[in-house]
Amino acid sequence: MRALALAAALAAAAPLAAAPQERPSDEEIFGAPAAPERPGPEATPTPGAQGRPPPPQTPQGAEAEQPPAPARPDPLAIGGQLYLRSVLLAQEGVPLSEWALSSPSIIDGYLDARPNDRVRGFVLARTFFDPTIDPSQPGPFGTPARAQTQVVLDQLWVNFDVSHRAFVTAGRQHVKWGVARFWNPTDYLHAVRRDPLALFDARTGTSMVKVHVPWEERGWNFYGVALLEGDEAANQAGKLGAGGRAEIVLGNAELGLDALVRKGMDPRFGLDLSAGVGEVDVYGEAALRWGSVRPLYRLAVPGELTSYQAWQPGGFRPAVTAGASWSYKYSDEDTFTVGGEYAFDDNGYAGPDLYPVLFVTGAFTPFYLGRHYAGAWFLLPKPGRWNDTTITLSTLANLSDRSFITRLDWQVLVLTYLRVEAYAAAHYGDKRGEFRLGVDIPAQGAVPHVSVAAQVFDAGLALRVAL
Repeated sequence: MRALALAAALAAAAPLAAAPQERPSDEEIFGAPAAPERPGPEATPTPGAQGRPPPPQTPQGAEAEQPPAPARPDPLAIGGQLYLRSVLLAQEGVPLSEWALSSPSIIDGYLDARPNDRVRGFVLARTFFDPTIDPSQPGPFGTPARAQTQVVLDQLWVNFDVSHRAFVTAGRQHVKWGVARFWNPTDYLHAVRRDPLALFDARTGTSMVKVHVPWEERGWNFYGVALLEGDEAANQAGKLGAGGRAEIVLGNAELGLDALVRKGMDPRFGLDLSAGVGEVDVYGEAALRWGSVRPLYRLAVPGELTSYQAWQPGGFRPAVTAGASWSYKYSDEDTFTVGGEYAFDDNGYAGPDLYPVLFVTGAFTPFYLGRHYAGAWFLLPKPGRWNDTTITLSTLANLSDRSFITRLDWQVLVLTYLRVEAYAAAHYGDKRGEFRLGVDIPAQGAVPHVSVAAQVFDAGLALRVAL
């Protein structure tokens, strides 16, 4: 039965394509056009962090106790965004009429309550809608049938300060650790890993209580978190997770130190560093961990895919990312940025032999399969007179299976509020590799020959408008 499930899953997986996704910034949520994001190291945002402005802090020498701030004239804001997308995937040897088409659109709606300058409540609900899904058919990898419409709660949090010295955010929220552009091994607080090519991060937040204590004299920041969910819900006191982060400024460098503990999981630690070296911004981060949060897979009999078994690695299993970027001003108002990044994961797979097994077991995680990755990018914001246009060229390589993807993104703001996004991506390299996903398995016993055409290219078009 495992073998039959393998064959069915591979056939179902053929039309799967990665779609561009990334979470909007506050400026986009609240209606103002967003400036192009600069790649490379950035300091982790300070409280209300992850795109939200921090609560006001007491100036040095001011009294800790202040009278309540007056109510805002309009304490409740309501808004959202529409994000309509279409993605087309071409496979080797497949006629144009059979190219896979999907339309994974998003509708966001939020309530933002700020009765005074020290209290804020925020709710964001997200609706996914894809009319190209057939609810009567099973999903990819043998999963149950998917609905055309899904509603999720992305954020639900309250933010307030304690005597202007500690800033508390409680509820479902986004907190990202790490400084890398493509791969963030220390992003411990999101259960789902980010698509490194995404322009819009559609992952939902994590329920936690976050406390931020700044040390204003030195510009240092300290965070403590209590996790209410992760790989499983914390429905017992013993299942709560706890962690912390320190951000320390050392001259022109910033050092981040992380720690996270939870019952049934080995402690995980992390560190990241970003600094300027001449005209070059360098950065790196390392996940210092033991074992694996999720089981890995191997074959009991070499070459026999039906003999797969799960196993839990032991010992020290680090993951490391290092990169650099350089910006050049080629005119009075225009710049471009180039950068590169390398990533290593000790829990990654050395080649594509087990990918069919990962399809069947649901352990196939795009962009996080191999042991060695490399990436490069070129960013051209507002070139010349095109002040509403941003162009990005990216290439990612899975060095372990020798597959590659090169993608060109074009973003332009028109009619003041309408953002048009288009991309095209080419897949090349080893046909069995992650970025091509071609499968050709000879017949094994009662299982017939299975063949899935390799990806050649995909393209997408999106319209985004703030409400």
